[in-house]
Amino acid sequence: MPDKLSRSIIGTSAAFLFTQFAIFAAYALPFRFTKRYTLPFIAVAIAYHGLVLGLLFLFKGDFVKEPGNKALDRVNLANKITLFRLSTLPTALFILLASKDFPIRLPLVALVALVFATDFLDGYVSRKDKQATKLGKMMDSASDYALLFAISIVFYYFHIIPAWFLNLLVVRLAGQALMVLTVLVVKKQIAVRTSFMGKATVASTMILYVVELFRLFTGINPMFYRVMEYAVAIILAISILDKIILMAKDLRAEPAGTKGSGRISEIQQGAPHAD
Repeated sequence: MPDKLSRSIIGTSAAFLFTQFAIFAAYALPFRFTKRYTLPFIAVAIAYHGLVLGLLFLFKGDFVKEPGNKALDRVNLANKITLFRLSTLPTALFILLASKDFPIRLPLVALVALVFATDFLDGYVSRKDKQATKLGKMMDSASDYALLFAISIVFYYFHIIPAWFLNLLVVRLAGQALMVLTVLVVKKQIAVRTSFMGKATVASTMILYVVELFRLFTGINPMFYRVMEYAVAIILAISILDKIILMAKDLRAEPAGTKGSGRISEIQQGAPHAD
């Protein structure tokens, strides 16, 4: 019989899957795009949540509070908020695609803004209630970057952002993902720690994308959006250089030791990191 944490992981994943079905239905039914998108959405959502569930069990040993290294027996609130953001990715993608042919642009802005707002909410809950966990920090970064990558592809498809901006973001995200995977394979563990430029990249891109959505139904001068894109691009470029310097140092360092059976090591200077 599964232990308490395993049951909590499975129950949380299932609850969020059905929550996404409900969110999709709340958009698809009144705007009548169920026939075109429902079956593909269900298939993608089930496969995606199955993948997330598998990763949660892979890192099950890292449901550990920091500081103190106290193992959790259930998924706490801060992690649930982060998982909700991860869970919403397929829903946001399909609704973004539907917005090209159906009049859901204003409700779409509300959904994207809500998803982005959870990035600040889980951090607040984590600090306020001391719910920070090793896995939570990694999921926070992964959910941010996965959502930004997916929305960037759709925005480019809709000609909302230019190709050069998408390419710059892909270089930033793909380079980081490759480094994290390499460290995990070679050293069998990673350390997750935040950096100022990492947070600046996520926050500035999220703000840009929320503003960019207004382009779909307002007549604001396109130059306003161009200025914002260049400003965020500068942050992205600095972030890439910052990441190269940090990773070069990290690759020469030994990963820190970790307590328990987790794959995420203690955070210390010079440890390979995922943010």
